[in-house]
Amino acid sequence: MGIQHLLLLLIYLDPLNVLCAAASAANKKKGAPRRSQKPREVNGTGAPTVVPRRHTQVPAPPAAAAHDTCLGYYDVSGQYDKVFECNNTEHRYCCGSCFLRYCCAEKGQRIEQRTCTNYNTPNWIKTQPPSPAPTGDTYDPDLDQTNTTVYITCGVIAFIIILGVSAKVAYDRATKPPQEMNVHR
Repeated sequence: MGIQHLLLLLIYLDPLNVLCAAASAANKKKGAPRRSQKPREVNGTGAPTVVPRRHTQVPAPPAAAAHDTCLGYYDVSGQYDKVFECNNTEHRYCCGSCFLRYCCAEKGQRIEQRTCTNYNTPNWIKTQPPSPAPTGDTYDPDLDQTNTTVYITCGVIAFIIILGVSAKVAYDRATKPPQEMNVHR
């Protein structure tokens, strides 16, 4: 229990705060300029920061850099990749090449998207709609024998099935033992 109490006491006293308070008390006695301290955080983990008081203009914090938008494009396989935002806190810039884009952190690797030309469907993907090519011959339904071939093939198959069923019935009747005849007088 003694070690636990000692650790709790050390955490409670916050040694950095005690040292800074002692240093500021010593500076007051010596006539040192007064310094302000940053208030402690709620959980007591923040160390105070000593900041000299000056009447200078404090520069505004840099505005968060705007993020890039990678425009939609056709990649090397002809697939269309949709528009996407590079709004991650670290990866703000659209990088890569015209045919493969991704978000990165270095501004120097940014791609100049306006120079790319792959925003329209590539010519090699565009296919012509199928159209019957004129061969010079006109279609005559009287000369078409497709239906005749289908009828003959289905008729032969039906005939073979009927013949097989008939053979099976005849075989079963021939191999059946004869029945006794009971004649009532």
